[in-house]
This record gives sequence, structure tokens and C-alpha cells, in this order.
Amino acid sequence: MENLKQIRELMIRNSLDGLAIVPGPNMAYLTGSKFHLSERPVIFFILQNEATFILPELESPKILDLDVNFITYDDKEGPKPAFEKFAKTNSIAKMGIESRIIRHLELDLMNSTAITSDVVDASNIFAKLRMSKNRNEIERMIKAVKIAETSLESVLGNIRPGLTEKQFAADLVIELLRNGSDSELPFSPIVASGINAANPHHFPSNKEFQYGELVIIDWGANFEGYFSDITRTFALGSKIDDELLRAYEAVKQANESARSKAKIGVQAGIIDVAARSVIDELGFGKYFTHRTGHGLGLEIHEEPYIKPDNDFILEKGMTFTIEPGIYIPNLGGIRIEDDIYLEDSGATSLTTLSRDLITL
Repeated sequence: MENLKQIRELMIRNSLDGLAIVPGPNMAYLTGSKFHLSERPVIFFILQNEATFILPELESPKILDLDVNFITYDDKEGPKPAFEKFAKTNSIAKMGIESRIIRHLELDLMNSTAITSDVVDASNIFAKLRMSKNRNEIERMIKAVKIAETSLESVLGNIRPGLTEKQFAADLVIELLRNGSDSELPFSPIVASGINAANPHHFPSNKEFQYGELVIIDWGANFEGYFSDITRTFALGSKIDDELLRAYEAVKQANESARSKAKIGVQAGIIDVAARSVIDELGFGKYFTHRTGHGLGLEIHEEPYIKPDNDFILEKGMTFTIEPGIYIPNLGGIRIEDDIYLEDSGATSLTTLSRDLITL
């Protein structure tokens, strides 16, 4: 748990007396242990002078090799006595929490046992800790990209009229697992064909592929906890609507423009402007309805966010997506998404698949 020293320094800078961490990427990052959020609460408390887990007895084998204190509970008594025991020696004036994932269950246990009554969002601390990746983390992400790309290439030829979006998504998931992805995928693949591609977050349906359509495929893999997130758009047959072909070229140019602006020391919002201005100039601005990208790593969406007016300065080792898109109602859509890593020489694309429109 080599990151505890760094996170304690960040706690001091942010005037926090403690952190309460629940199952998720931050707990895995700090301890190497994975738990599920369930009806049996697990909290890892970090104070300046100690670190303590409260967890179900049946989960205790996961932390026996860690140099931490722990208090367990069983299903008969439930968790409250364990929290009361912790409260006898610990009253935390100001507690940092993970506001996006902590639940009322954990907050009520801390409040009702007087562990703390003052909680504040500590997302910025974890973002600071995790945004810049070391070489080991990058190697895992490179592997996650390779698994994802190999898997898609293995099943891409399955797309044909009569096959449904759901059937292809199932083929892709099987291939991801077969090629070495961890079973907890970053997300269920998006497979959106024809007019469904006008919905950026379409869920695969029973719609059958048809000639003359564009097909958006957005998918990723997980290798040792680190994610890839890739999108490519394909043409099924050669007779594609002219407006969609123009839109495809706009997205391709926007992706290239954004990647060219991605450098250490650049504001995240500048990259968004680079993509958005291309799409605006080519007449499709109202159809680009989301940010240009998001951070990537242990979470599929994390800091930094590549969005309008974000003055956050990008640093060495940061990883994020660049994914401009155009979505035209009742016609179709396009998205081209790459995974980017910042190093001294500039932006490196971890993704290697062609950005040209490939006809299936």
C-alpha cells in the first residue's frame, strides 16, 4: 500500500481528518483488494495514524496480507456493532467521501455511530492520485486495447443483413473474454446500426443490420483492472447516404485535429475546441451533443474531462479518450474514439485501428 503516504499528504493539504473508501476503483488502487457494493457494507477508513477496514467476516481473507487493522461482523449481528466499536476510539471531525459511489447505507452507519457528522466530497484527492499513470499502468492499458482490437477484428466479418445488434454484441463479448479480458468488462458494448446510431448510448436491440447503413461499435476490454474504450463506425455496403459520408469525414477531421492539440501543458478545453470547431465549420455543430473525451484507467469515465471551457492543465502520464461524434436524428450517426496517453514527445494513441471508413 505504497500510495498511503501520498494520499495522507493530500488529506493534509485538503484539511481532511479521514477518508472513508467503499468498494470500487479507489479501494482497488490503494489496497489491491476488490469487493462488491452489496447489502454487506465494506469501508476502508484512512486516518493520519492508522488504516482500518470494517467488513463482513466472510470477506476478511482478502485483506489478511495487508498491514491494516480490521473489524469484522457476521450476518447475525450485522454491521452496526463493528461501526460502534470503531467509533469508541475514532471520532473524525471532517471525513472525505467518494460522493459518486458511497450510499446512504454507509453514510447512515457513520453518522448514527458518531464516527463523523461532517462529510465532504474528496473526489479531487483520488483524481490527483490516479490521473497520471506510471509505466506499469500504461502497459496494462495497452494490453486492454490490444485485446479489444483483436476481438473486434475476429468477429467484424459476422456483420451481415439478418444478424441483429444483440447477436453481434454477444459475439463480441465472447471474443473479448476468449482473448483475455477480465470478466468485468468496462461496459456492455454499444452496437448501433442505421437510425439507432443517432443515439450516442444506444443499447443493442433486436434490429437487424441492413445494407446501406452505418454501424457504430463502441466497446472495450479490461486487463488487470485497467480499461480500454474504443469506437469505430463502419459502412455496411457501399450505398451510404451522402450526408452521412460528409458527416463521417467531419468526425474524422475533428478526431485528427483534437489529437494534434493534445500535449502536456495544454488546457483540456482546448482539445474540445479543436474537435468542435471542425464539426461546426463543416455544418454539423448542432449534431455534436457530448464532450470530446474523458479520462480513462481504472474507471471508464474519470478525470480529466475533455469538455468545453475546462481550464484544467494536462500533465505527463494522463490518459483520456478523444471521441467526437455526429448524430443526425432519423438518419444515423458516426463516432471515432481513440485512447490517448500523454508523454514528453506528445500524444500517443494507444488505439491502432484505422480511422478510415471501412466497408463491410
